[in-house]
Amino acid sequence: MKNKVQHFITEKSLFKREDKLILGISGGADSVCLMHILLALGCSFELAHCNFNLRGEESDADEYFVKELAKKHQLKIHVKQFDTLAYAAENKISTQMAARDLRYAWFDKLRIKSSAKYLAIAHHANDDVETFFINLVRGSGLKGFLGIKEKNNAIVRPLLSVSRLEIEQYLSDSDLVFREDSSNASVKYLRNKIRHELLPLLAEMNPSIQQTVKDEMRILEGVSQIYASKVEEVRKDLSQEKNGIVQFEISALLALNPLHNYLYELLASYGFYTVEAISNALHGQSGKQFFSATHQLVVDRENIFISLLNKQNVVFEITEKTTRLVHPLVIKFKVTADKTIIYDNDIAQLDVEKLKFPLTLRKWKEGDKFMPLGMKKFKKLSDFFIDNKFSIIDKQEQWLLCSDVDIVWLVGCRIDERYKLETNTKKVYIAQL
Repeated sequence: MKNKVQHFITEKSLFKREDKLILGISGGADSVCLMHILLALGCSFELAHCNFNLRGEESDADEYFVKELAKKHQLKIHVKQFDTLAYAAENKISTQMAARDLRYAWFDKLRIKSSAKYLAIAHHANDDVETFFINLVRGSGLKGFLGIKEKNNAIVRPLLSVSRLEIEQYLSDSDLVFREDSSNASVKYLRNKIRHELLPLLAEMNPSIQQTVKDEMRILEGVSQIYASKVEEVRKDLSQEKNGIVQFEISALLALNPLHNYLYELLASYGFYTVEAISNALHGQSGKQFFSATHQLVVDRENIFISLLNKQNVVFEITEKTTRLVHPLVIKFKVTADKTIIYDNDIAQLDVEKLKFPLTLRKWKEGDKFMPLGMKKFKKLSDFFIDNKFSIIDKQEQWLLCSDVDIVWLVGCRIDERYKLETNTKKVYIAQL
C-alpha cells in the first residue's frame, strides 16, 4: 500500500518529500490511513480538522480523537469549529455544500498562513467513481465525468489510486484505530445512496463496475482535451474584447453546430450555465438581458455583449493638478496654448476658462442632457444614444466628464458645444483617452 501510494505521488508529480503539507483529517478511515502513509513516507505535514457541529457529541468526539492522534504522533494540529447550519441557511445552500465551502475556504487560508505548499485530501478511487454518478444525476456537462483530479492547483489527493477496500485492509493489517461517521450509513445523502444502493446494483450486472467507470473516465479525459481545444479555437475566432467587454457576433454564433453545446462552453466561464433562454434570444430578441452572479449578458441587434456587473455608482475627481488617470479609464490631461483643432473623438479640447474644477468623471444616468458639438439646443443623452445606435452595453459603459453639473465630454464620443474652443480662447484643456 505504501509503495503503491508513493508510486502514484511520483508518477503524477503530486509533491516532493520536502514540500510541507496540510492534511485535512476527519478522523475517519480514509484520512487516518493517509496520515499513517505520509508518516511512513517521511513527509512533512500538519493536521487540520473541521468540527461542523452537525452531529452533537459525535462531532466533539471526532475532534477529541484527532487531537489525541496528533499528540501521539507529535504532529501540529489546527482545529476550527463552524456553525454550519447557520451558514447554510444564510447562503440558501445545502448543509453538505455549506460544509464543503467552509472547509476549503479555511484550509486554503491555513495553508497560506502555515507556509505549506499543498493541501492533502484523502479522496480515494471509490470517491472518484461515486462523484461520476453524482454528476451524472445532477447534470454537469463533460467536465463532471472526468473524475476527481489528483492535483488541482494546491490540492493533492495521494490516495486516488487505491480503493476503499484496500484502505480498510491496510488499517486492519496495521491495527490502526479510526472513527466511524454514523451519517455515512444514511441514504438521505446522494453520495451514500449511490454508494450503498446504486453501485451494489450495478455490480450485480458488472462485477468490475468500479474499474469500468475508471476506464471510461480515462477515455473521456482524452475526449475532453480534444473538445476543449476546439472550443478554445472557436472562442478565439469569434470573440472580441475591448475595455473589458467581450463581444460575440450573433450571426457567427448561430452558424455553430451544435449551438447549445458551443454556447454552454463559451459562456460558462462568465457564470452562465443555463443557455436555453440565451439561445432563444439570439433569434431576434434584441435588448434581452441576462445576469449571472458576476456578469451581465446583453443581446443587441447584431452582437451579444458580456461585461462584469458594475453595481457601484462611483464618481472620480480630476483636479487642476491631475495629469493622468489610470482607473476606471486611462486618460491624460494637460493645458496648452496650442489651439490647433484635433479631429479625434478620443481627444477633448476644452476652453480652460469655462471649466470649474475639480472636474468629475461618472457614468450617465436617466435625465442627463448636454449640447452636442455643432448644435444650439440641449439633447437628452438617452435620445443621443438612440440616434447614434449605442448598444445597451455601450450606454452602460459610457463615462462622462463633467464640470459642476454640466457634461463637457461624452468620453470618446462628443464634447459639449458650450465648452468648445473659441477665437478668444487663451488656454486649451486637453483630455486624451
